[in-house]
Amino acid sequence: MAAYSQYSTKFDKASTDEEKESLNHAISSLHRGEISYEEFYNLINKGQVEKRFHRSQITTSRKFEYRRKEQKQDRLKRHK
Repeated sequence: MAAYSQYSTKFDKASTDEEKESLNHAISSLHRGEISYEEFYNLINKGQVEKRFHRSQITTSRKFEYRRKEQKQDRLKRHK
């Protein structure tokens, strides 16, 4: 059911007959069992840019390390 709704939205947004024919072929192949769901979604989404979630690494320090670093920076500022 989810596959058909994806197919339906892509079909409505398709601008060329070639895209629509490709979508029809993909849903027909899925219905006949010739391709898996993963292959179906790959065929349907082949024209889109793949979005990936990227999380940058957060650097942390312990409280005493932070205090030590702050004290050092304060000393350097005082003596400049």
